[in-house]
Amino acid sequence: MSYHRSKARKEFEEQLKLAVAELSLLYKFAHKKGASSRLLGAYYVFAYSQLEVYIKTFVEDVINTFNQSEVHIDKWPDMMLGYLLHKTENLGADYRRYSLDEDEGAISKKVALAARKIKLWASGEGGFITAESSDFLDKKKYPSPKNIPQLFKRLGVEKIWQVIGRAGNINSELLLKSLNDLRTGIAHEGEIPQGFSFADLKDRLEQMRKFVAALDRGVAGHYCSGPLLRSTWNQWMT
Repeated sequence: MSYHRSKARKEFEEQLKLAVAELSLLYKFAHKKGASSRLLGAYYVFAYSQLEVYIKTFVEDVINTFNQSEVHIDKWPDMMLGYLLHKTENLGADYRRYSLDEDEGAISKKVALAARKIKLWASGEGGFITAESSDFLDKKKYPSPKNIPQLFKRLGVEKIWQVIGRAGNINSELLLKSLNDLRTGIAHEGEIPQGFSFADLKDRLEQMRKFVAALDRGVAGHYCSGPLLRSTWNQWMT
């Protein structure tokens, strides 16, 4: 079964298409009034916000796919399962306590509870694993070059730049850095590159589209070569 675009990708591409159509109607008027650069900047920031929406929605749908398809614990990626246990058992707080006063009691109890939970999941007595997308997205949903690899490691995709790069034949990390730097300059510093034109904006949006297309296809391929069947992915993701 072949790759199909995710619901999140379809919506992202539709939002970019609508934005360009809308901007086409406004640009000539704004250009006559000397406000075209600010208009282009505003639409670029909007487009980048849609990239953030895509990431959030895509991750939510991935987690929902694992939950709904009742993937057995043996099939969960190690990093994904590890992060889920670490987050749900709040092990970080007890590790910090242990590092300060070497209190083994609290952390040992939490590790034991996590081990028992794994045993129940593996035996089927504890039901199937249920994850919350908000745990995986925590503080990492903004699509920056720093957040993306951390977010996808939580999801069991340990080499996300390579996954995206192979799927789209692009330098995914460098591309996202360039897109993010432009957004940061406009949104935080009010800096729009001199001579930035409507054609430049459309070129940047096309770069975003290529990034999303490669991520969408690459991550689908990654999961469908491991824990999930392609039919399962297409059922819940598309």
